[in-house]
Amino acid sequence: MNFGFNTAVRSLMASQRGIYIAGHNMSNTKTPGYSRQVGYQRATTPFYLSGTGYLGTGVEVYNVERVRNSYVDFKYWNESAPLGEWQIKRENLYEIEKLFGEPSKSSFRQYLDDFYSSLDHMSQKSEDPSYREPVRENALAFTKHINESAIRLQNLRRDAESSIDGKVKNINALASEIAVLNKQIYSSEVGGRTANDLRDRRDVLLDKLSKIANIKVDEFDDGKTRVSISGISLVEHDYTSEIKVVKDGTGLDKTIKLEWGNESDVKLRSGELKGLIELYNEDGEGGGYRGIPYYQKKLDEFAKGFADKFNEQHRQGKRLGGADGGDFFTYDGANGIAASLTLDDAILDDLRNIAAGGPDGTGAHDDNRNLLALIAQREDREFFGGVGISQGTPDDFLKAIISNLAVDSLQGIRMSDSQDIMLKNVQFKRDSISSVNSDEEMTDIVSYQHIYIASARMVTTIDTIMDVTINRLGLVGR
Repeated sequence: MNFGFNTAVRSLMASQRGIYIAGHNMSNTKTPGYSRQVGYQRATTPFYLSGTGYLGTGVEVYNVERVRNSYVDFKYWNESAPLGEWQIKRENLYEIEKLFGEPSKSSFRQYLDDFYSSLDHMSQKSEDPSYREPVRENALAFTKHINESAIRLQNLRRDAESSIDGKVKNINALASEIAVLNKQIYSSEVGGRTANDLRDRRDVLLDKLSKIANIKVDEFDDGKTRVSISGISLVEHDYTSEIKVVKDGTGLDKTIKLEWGNESDVKLRSGELKGLIELYNEDGEGGGYRGIPYYQKKLDEFAKGFADKFNEQHRQGKRLGGADGGDFFTYDGANGIAASLTLDDAILDDLRNIAAGGPDGTGAHDDNRNLLALIAQREDREFFGGVGISQGTPDDFLKAIISNLAVDSLQGIRMSDSQDIMLKNVQFKRDSISSVNSDEEMTDIVSYQHIYIASARMVTTIDTIMDVTINRLGLVGR
């Protein structure tokens, strides 16, 4: 009787644990990173009865494990880093696109059109101050737009620097949390059981880390885990290696790199950090990535080239009253040429100093010859020249910058979209394996409930048999 009773009790306990596991799954349906858990059952050791043979003794739940595929996790972490890199690049290039504003009424081309239109209008009556005033105002608007664009690029690069600092702090914090979890998991699994919920928490941290930098996760037979970046250990079980930010230089020449504690370079192959560092450091030289410094340098080249060429022609003319023309634009290269470009004080103080006449001692000071030469410069295909500088007219120079930006931006969109599709496919596969299905869990709960009820009836039946056997047998004939 005890033999049958123990079998029923084991069945009760197994079904009860099955209901607990299904309930735990149901309660974590919306928990980020949670993996469905399964209770594994097996038949207990059978009992040998002489003349009958081996008789089963029931069931036991010998382990509870999460449903997870390590290869799918590896694929997810491998695809997450490139997505992070190209998303960062895409977002920053979008900001640069808005800055240049092509095509729109606030674009460089529009300000340039307005400036040359005012010069053309001035040629109708160059001695009249009311015709000269729009030239000065449109020139100021043009230089202020260049100033603001240069400052916004500086701010964008400064934001990238802050983001790099923040990402590095995040990496070090995540590494420390993973190391703590590694120690807890190792201690919990010494007895051979799986620390399911702790492993889920660690995998959530690894998911976050994999987007910031390219990581590789290795779990060894002794239960210890290593997380590395390009072959160098970031987390070695419960020990972490700290990453630090190293900055060198000033202004456009300032660079950022990452180092380990032993001062060796951190070599990133992908991830948000790699995208941010390339945006901050790279200027397109030697076939490198065209980051923010590239567009800063191009804007400086445009501002300097335009100002120098315009000034060169303006100095050849005559001001009202017959004095030689001077500089029209001025700049200070200390804080960036584009950021400091403005009108010469003489032009700001007196409209008569716009040198429309000439050029250079020939003709009258109000004959517009120099003004017409200034207007004609816009179509001069040798306006810009020099090694490493885009050739052609001012419009050609701007078109070259916008074309490069369009190519870079399109590459960012295509790469991020492509990686997003790949990661979503991996995530879909991961969810199909590990996510909780409410319908399946409810089915399990109902199934275990029926087993529990049947086992309880078995206990009742055995209790009745024992009552009859002990208390009622032998009463007949007394």
